Amino acid sequence: MRKYILLILSSLLILKNSIFSLTKFYINTDYKLSYNNYSNIDFGKTSNNDFEKIYSNLNLNLKTLIDEFEFNFSLNSIGEVGCDRSNYYVKMSTVTKFKWEQELPYPNINMVPYISEVYAKYNYRLENFKIPVVNASLNEVNINTSLGRQRKNFIEGLVVGDNGVGYDGVFLEIFVDKYFYFETMFSKILSISSFLDNKYFSLNTFLLGSKFFEEFDFGVCNTIENNKFLNDKKIFYEFFLKRQLENYYYIFEYAIQKGKKENKDYSGSLWFFKAGAFGESKYLGTSKAEVVWLLSSGGGDESRFYPTFSKTYDGLEPYGWGNFARGNLKSIFFDLPDGYSGMFILGFNVTLNPFKKFFSGLEYYLYSSPEAPSDKPDPSSTEKTLGAKKAIGLEYGIFATYKFNSYIDINFDYSIFIPSKNVYFEKNTPATKISLSTAIRF
Repeated sequence: MRKYILLILSSLLILKNSIFSLTKFYINTDYKLSYNNYSNIDFGKTSNNDFEKIYSNLNLNLKTLIDEFEFNFSLNSIGEVGCDRSNYYVKMSTVTKFKWEQELPYPNINMVPYISEVYAKYNYRLENFKIPVVNASLNEVNINTSLGRQRKNFIEGLVVGDNGVGYDGVFLEIFVDKYFYFETMFSKILSISSFLDNKYFSLNTFLLGSKFFEEFDFGVCNTIENNKFLNDKKIFYEFFLKRQLENYYYIFEYAIQKGKKENKDYSGSLWFFKAGAFGESKYLGTSKAEVVWLLSSGGGDESRFYPTFSKTYDGLEPYGWGNFARGNLKSIFFDLPDGYSGMFILGFNVTLNPFKKFFSGLEYYLYSSPEAPSDKPDPSSTEKTLGAKKAIGLEYGIFATYKFNSYIDINFDYSIFIPSKNVYFEKNTPATKISLSTAIRF
């Protein structure tokens, strides 16, 4: 009996050592603490229109690799620190929260942790795969299958993007050599009406791309949003082209919106272009210049390009272009003015590196719309040429970053937003934002 016990213990010890030798465990933490000071955000309509906001965003990710299996678990905590925003709205009885603040996608914003990811992935690899019938072979085929809640972006996140809350479903990725890759997601999402009728909203995405040419990435993506309870179905087709070289890159995307809501057909489109150039010099260090152009169709609910799950949030602020306005394909920080529909964004930013670890730059963005009342101001001739019809305003500002090391950054930006005359109110004076934040990664 003693021999058997010793044999069993020895076997368990060998098994334990072999498992741990094949197991890899990772812990990644991202923390951001941000102080924002807003002034005159209703453009002079009232006198009590300044406020401060301090908020934090913590993301803790645990990842385990065991042979071909991968297990991921992420916790998020987000909320304001020492700030009672309600007092601000009591003072401004004529002003309510912006629309985007009322539609935050997070389970809570009071620092209580929530699960943003929990999924298992299996990675399967084939080498020297023989293609049946055809006398050819592939060097490598990788197949990744995931099940659970996963944060996911497709292309640039303009139709399906990660807002810090994962999608529950099944995910599949297939990479066939350098010839093409296939990504898909089948997800069930609890819609707003589901809390009453227990119906579910389905989100399915299929992407086919190719990196056959080394610096290019191109393909097509099909997304289907289906709310059977409301008889509401949207279908999106995205065509994209990316090119990445040592000194520059560009991204072009064209998307079409189709589908039907009851007896009405959906239409709409999106144009998006972003490009950047990099350089090195003795006095300016590592420099970068970036330009962006976005145009989404407007009009009524059926013709307005409006995907439900686009990337539109960055913590307790909108995600988008411009450190203040944060323009995206749905709206801007101040919400679209009454009667406006669809978004137009044109702008650029420049970043310089004059001192070691210190980066600084400036930004300039124009915001307009393809649909608005006729009495609203016209945009510039350049904006008109690129699809804008009525102006909203412009933003310019400066920003700076100091990188202590690969783990800690300190960021500062000062931005001014100037609304066009008679867009929001008759009296339109500039609004300003001062932001100071620190980002910690370990």
